[in-house]
Amino acid sequence: MTAGAPRPTARYRERLAIQQRNLVDNGRGGRKRPDGDDRDWIDVAGNVAAEVLPLRGDEALQNAVIRAVQIYRVTIRARSGLTPDLRLFWRGQAMNIKTIAWSDDRREIVMTCATGEAAA
Repeated sequence: MTAGAPRPTARYRERLAIQQRNLVDNGRGGRKRPDGDDRDWIDVAGNVAAEVLPLRGDEALQNAVIRAVQIYRVTIRARSGLTPDLRLFWRGQAMNIKTIAWSDDRREIVMTCATGEAAA
């Protein structure tokens, strides 16, 4: 592949959603879910093309319960507004975003994500 050439689309085989917490100001300096809406998370981008690669799995003790924690490297095309406060939703699993890094050519974003954890 030559420098500056677009990445092959076959690499981005998976589809995922980018989600944010469903919270609004409560008028007293705090945050709450909107009235009449019981969703904790809402999609801010759906059907995002991605490459999802498992890196390692561990077991974590959380609230006296052993949970399987899986770490992934997720690569998507460049977009603005991604922060670790968001999460990814892929194949029925919530993925907490741990790190976000731009590729050298700034065409992609590479994230380290974890499943099996409580939401941050």
